Amino acid sequence: MDKLNKNFVTVGDKVLFQRGPNPNLRGMNTQFGNNFGISKKVIDTNRETYKKYDVIPDKGLKSTIINKPHKLVVSFDQGDVSSSMILNEPFRDVVSVKLLNGILIEAAPADGSSYAAPLFITLSISELNNVYSTSTPGGGTLLNSFATLEYDKTYDRDLTADNDYVNIYKNKFGVNQDIRYFDPPLNSLNQLNISLYDDNSATAAGTYKCKLEFIVETKEKLRVY
Repeated sequence: MDKLNKNFVTVGDKVLFQRGPNPNLRGMNTQFGNNFGISKKVIDTNRETYKKYDVIPDKGLKSTIINKPHKLVVSFDQGDVSSSMILNEPFRDVVSVKLLNGILIEAAPADGSSYAAPLFITLSISELNNVYSTSTPGGGTLLNSFATLEYDKTYDRDLTADNDYVNIYKNKFGVNQDIRYFDPPLNSLNQLNISLYDDNSATAAGTYKCKLEFIVETKEKLRVY
């Protein structure tokens, strides 16, 4: 009986420590002893040992729920801005529309000079306009627009051809932060009515090509890991 008692903690034991391996529990994850990654009654924190004898269920990868993002890319030239641009598939229950990237390439003067290049191009999209401006001085086309494409540079796009200069205008979300939120969500987005204006609020003239990349978030949910 004395030998048996040495292997167990008695009722009211003030020290309360394990007195030795219990052969009846050998192999169970709750058993303490040298055979279970424990030396001198101090738990072994080795990761492999922990994984071997851990009895807590693995919950798997952590995940979170987000609004589902959709990539929308629109490309057009000066001849397309006078009519609605119909999306090939409508977006339902739109929560927000973000301008991720925008670039406009405009034919520059033949000598490559940039004097005629506007400081910026105002981008107006009827379905997304939300920019505030000033009444004094007049905000012009900046008022109730969506974004601006900033003048970047003028360069020769084709070194093998003569007088092939272009002006470049850009917009990046990391800098410009152009986004439109909808609360409540917009029922449907199926077209974009786009207009471009120079820094004098005149309709952008000349020959140009523009590409806009959007992230459209809808109320539909997506699990990401």
